[in-house]
Amino acid sequence: MSLFKKTKTQPSLTVLLIRPSKYDDDGYVIRYWKGVLPSNTLACLHALTRQAFDSGRFDHISTEIVLLDDTVQDIEIDDLARRYLGPNRKAIAGLVGVQSNQFPRAADLARRFQKAGFMAMMGGFHVSGSIALAQTMPAECQALLDDGVTLVKGEVEDVWGDILKDAWEGRLQPFYNIEEKPDITNAPIPRLDTKYQKRFVFQSFGTIDAGRGCPYNCSFCTIINVQGRKMRCRSAESIVQQVVDNYRTHQVLYYFFTDDNFARNRNWEQILDGLIDLRENHKMLIEFMMQVDTKAWKIPRFMEKATRAGCTQVFLGVESLNSANLEAADKHQNSVDDMAEMVNAWHEAGTACHAGYIIGFPFDTPESVALDVEKLKGMGLDQCSFFMLTPLPGSMDHVRLMESGAWIEPDFNRFDSFHETTRHPNFKEGEWLETYEKAWHSFCSPEHMRGILSRCNDHTYWGIFKNFMWYRSALFEGIHPMISGLWRLKPRTDRRPGAIVQGRLGHAWRRAGESARAVKFYARLFLELQDLWLQTRIRHDVNPRYLQGLRDNVSQWSENLGNRASELRHSLEERGTQARDWLQDGAHDLSGKVRARFSGLQTMGAIQGGILNRRISRTVVHLNRAGKLRYVTTRAQLDDYWRRVSKWVRQGRVIRVSVETPRIAWNLLREMRLGVAFAIYFMHELTID
Repeated sequence: MSLFKKTKTQPSLTVLLIRPSKYDDDGYVIRYWKGVLPSNTLACLHALTRQAFDSGRFDHISTEIVLLDDTVQDIEIDDLARRYLGPNRKAIAGLVGVQSNQFPRAADLARRFQKAGFMAMMGGFHVSGSIALAQTMPAECQALLDDGVTLVKGEVEDVWGDILKDAWEGRLQPFYNIEEKPDITNAPIPRLDTKYQKRFVFQSFGTIDAGRGCPYNCSFCTIINVQGRKMRCRSAESIVQQVVDNYRTHQVLYYFFTDDNFARNRNWEQILDGLIDLRENHKMLIEFMMQVDTKAWKIPRFMEKATRAGCTQVFLGVESLNSANLEAADKHQNSVDDMAEMVNAWHEAGTACHAGYIIGFPFDTPESVALDVEKLKGMGLDQCSFFMLTPLPGSMDHVRLMESGAWIEPDFNRFDSFHETTRHPNFKEGEWLETYEKAWHSFCSPEHMRGILSRCNDHTYWGIFKNFMWYRSALFEGIHPMISGLWRLKPRTDRRPGAIVQGRLGHAWRRAGESARAVKFYARLFLELQDLWLQTRIRHDVNPRYLQGLRDNVSQWSENLGNRASELRHSLEERGTQARDWLQDGAHDLSGKVRARFSGLQTMGAIQGGILNRRISRTVVHLNRAGKLRYVTTRAQLDDYWRRVSKWVRQGRVIRVSVETPRIAWNLLREMRLGVAFAIYFMHELTID
């Protein structure tokens, strides 16, 4: 926010923090109406910029921070220039957290901002990783330097204020090479922004990097060459305090701890203890998912405390079920023989398991991958994300391929883990991608989803259910779920340089066809998910998270009732032993009835930050019971009926359809009732009795 009201003569500095998107294969920017995963890097830079502005170094000027996310909003550079540039007004356009597949889009934006009069700079994994392992400045980075774009290599916690000061004073350097890894113990925690959160489907979702670095040495990984192999950790106290602040200010209820390996964070136990205290003593039912290695389950107390702290899901770097592949990738910490036992251990703790699996290691073939997918399904994993092995700049895989002279895809836009970026001797052209797509469709098939959801507990059910919806949507679009969102947008003119911009009429016609196909798909998906819910739903009254308020009321009522009974008992004791004995017996019976009536509620958990009104929960459950919806276990009968009606319509049997009108109307009402019930249970994460 602006610290001063801007005037024509008031000097000002605006920092635009921009998360770039990437282009699809047709040159359109990948952008959505609503996103799924907010950027932790944006939140980090937001906090660092606010710290710099609050330090007193910029008190003589007006300052402002603007967050822009290319994946969920238009970036109108000309409009931004009119708003933030002018006499005594300077603005920095910072492209942050740029990964290799985002680099072409980020470079295009940086040049356009530079041309419009902004100071443009870029940092992130591609710049930092590619420069770190290159003998000379990489060509794509040198091209940006030649065009006047500042590059920042490394982590900026210790120098961000200095860089902003350089920018304001007109001495911004072309290249900042930050070699020293900052101590992040007391560094600002990623800062949320309410306006930014509203651009995402789950607005109560937050991210925090509790630590950076990884002690392992996987050849495909860039983290160890950018953030280092020595773990650096934020203080547990600062993380817990930020969770409390976000809960109270932004109603954030679910986190993704973005650490590459939370289990190797030396402060993991203090962090989990803090979250346990929030849940058990302060009724803040925060939940989270985290990334850990496949040995984390053997750490004493780790699983038990993670579950008590609210961990609903762990992302596990399984990568391969072939020991030879793991050896080739220097992933010596994984043991294929332990995988099934590991999954069972996490399940016994009540936590869902999400495996990361890479396709394209040296010993992979189409047949071996298909067998491995079946093993993954049989292992009991709740989710699996598949990736095509990609030689990312900043990884040892990239260095080795470059040194060997092997072909590497020259277009970084395709370095997104769902394109072939090098040759694989065991796959024919196009077969690698086909194998990858088959793996996704096999694991996310309705049949397999049904089995997974049937064994979920009430803490993990809806998270996995919604992730399946998200993944099925991404598969429809042919985009990896990690960069997808809700309802694809395709700006007509904002295309990759060299792509032909269609005329308005042609673009509108194309989008109309794509939108019609999308509507048809989402309608089918809604019915498919509805049937899946009917067959797998957990039968409880209400999800535990939504009943803390009711539980508190019941507890208070029971306590008050007990107090009043005690007062009455003492009063009646004065009237004689007979009255006292009667009262004690009656109070005991009454207490037993109260406990019997509300014992279920006492164990059902807590309301999630007051999001769902208790009356809605109770009303929905009562309507469900009254209408006997809990006894409906499939929509097969309805689907069969509509197929018959559709057949009559196609055959032109007008009289038959007319006679059927009352039943059609009745089944439409059934459809509406099922649809509304599913939507409400879905949105409020209710379970059913």
